[in-house]
Amino acid sequence: MKKTVIIASLAVLASAAVVATFALAGAGKFGDVQVNADPVEYSVTFDAKSGIKEDFGKYAICTTTAAGNRVGVVGFNTDFEFLSFGEVPFMELQLHDATCALINAGAYDFGHITGFQVTFTGKLKLRYEVLNEEEETFEEVEQDVESGVKYDVSLTPDDYPAFARDEYSDDVVTITSLTIWYTC
Repeated sequence: MKKTVIIASLAVLASAAVVATFALAGAGKFGDVQVNADPVEYSVTFDAKSGIKEDFGKYAICTTTAAGNRVGVVGFNTDFEFLSFGEVPFMELQLHDATCALINAGAYDFGHITGFQVTFTGKLKLRYEVLNEEEETFEEVEQDVESGVKYDVSLTPDDYPAFARDEYSDDVVTITSLTIWYTC
């Protein structure tokens, strides 16, 4: 009986301590840690100064975030010169690392892209995949992109996002700058 009373008393004291901590720290906080906070959005820009490393017909185009993390995008399939970035030609600019080019360069792709702005000449499209829940298949979506315009999106590596040249154009698209907004 004494053990039950002691255990019950300790449980009440522990609960009171947790409630007091929340009350003193303020709503939504536990000490200095925000609870249920909205994710912080960051951005990073790739340009001619970004590091480019060749990896078996792919190019890891990398830069370092303000927090010191190395991130990148992939210039994929150098057999086709449809796009160029930093004077390196390739077929598409992938915003994911399905080929491990970024991992091999010591960089990471973006877990959640919330926006992008790309500066380029020519005609460019953003391609990504969406799940058709009724048929349980993935469908490719293409969206025209204008140079210098910020687009708000919600893309993950599982969406296989990539920039590609408009299929009806014969011009090489030259990308001069790419800014990606993302959350961690």
